[in-house]
Amino acid sequence: MPDPQTLLLVGAGHTHLHLLRHADRLRAAGWRVELLAPRWFDYSGVGSAVATGALPLEAGRLDVAGLAARRGVRHHEDTLAGLDPRGRVATTATGQRLGYDVVSLGIGSVTSDLGVPVGAGVVGVKPLAGLQTLADRLPDEGSAVVTVVGAGPSGLELAAQLSVRAGVGAVRLVDGGDVVGPSLPAGARRHVERVLARRGVEVVLAARVERLDPTSVTLADGRVLEHDLAVLAGGLAAPPLVADLGLGDERGVPVRATLQHVEHDDVYAVGDCARFTPRPLPRIGVHGVRQAPVLLAALEARGRGEDTSGHVYRPREHFLSVLDLGAGRGLATRGRWWWGGRGALLLKRRIDRRWIGSYRAAGG
Repeated sequence: MPDPQTLLLVGAGHTHLHLLRHADRLRAAGWRVELLAPRWFDYSGVGSAVATGALPLEAGRLDVAGLAARRGVRHHEDTLAGLDPRGRVATTATGQRLGYDVVSLGIGSVTSDLGVPVGAGVVGVKPLAGLQTLADRLPDEGSAVVTVVGAGPSGLELAAQLSVRAGVGAVRLVDGGDVVGPSLPAGARRHVERVLARRGVEVVLAARVERLDPTSVTLADGRVLEHDLAVLAGGLAAPPLVADLGLGDERGVPVRATLQHVEHDDVYAVGDCARFTPRPLPRIGVHGVRQAPVLLAALEARGRGEDTSGHVYRPREHFLSVLDLGAGRGLATRGRWWWGGRGALLLKRRIDRRWIGSYRAAGG
């Protein structure tokens, strides 16, 4: 029997967690599976609730090291610093050199700076380790003024949740567009607008940001709006490491429908760090989840020496999305359908608990 090939998984996001859980299938196909990732995985589905203190940190945290050990996967608790696709060697931040036959990158995303100066101390929504500092920086008492820049899903969640948090006296939501939640159905947008209005959130639209600092935001029309804390939720980009490695740019690692790099068949990329070249995809967790079985099947076939060209990712047009608007309220959407209220948030909590629970039961 030939020696197993080495599959190196870099990052422990949605897709790679699925591969870890099914490591026995990969080994049966001829792979030696190794993981390069930090010990903990923080689930983005409850990221805003953890950040504002509505849920404890443990509600969305998985022990990646425990899951890897339980599944017989060698875990390198480190991060990626360099990659030689031709020599097939990964270099870690601490200087380890890890050889591989195939590498899969799932290193997530970071908050886009919108092309403007952003001062140190501004909280970004990604990576989640930074967003989680928000709860510690908010007072338990008092009347802090918080500015949230970006009226997409993350910004809406944070603005809505902060508006009902103790210690926050005023919330301002700033965006350069003409509406909040442009990706939402029209009725859902109106629902969110009513929720924000009832809670006293100041919504500032058509306001292009020129500079964002920890104590103020400067707009293109010359206005300077002061605050005690700023949160940047203006969109996501691939980590700078992607460009540093020469594998892509801020749009991500360019991959074909097979999830392979357009120039390197031995390099796969999934989730937020990937740029799906057949069509643009929003950076949301559902794609990482749905890419997982495709990648698993492709790697099984590849390990057995079979043709993998038929294993392609076909994104669905519609998917269920639920925003946590705080105070026990949620907003669920799927295509043009939507509903809001307590039932929507209960549905979200059940989905999140089931997803996290499935990996904890598997050893995470």
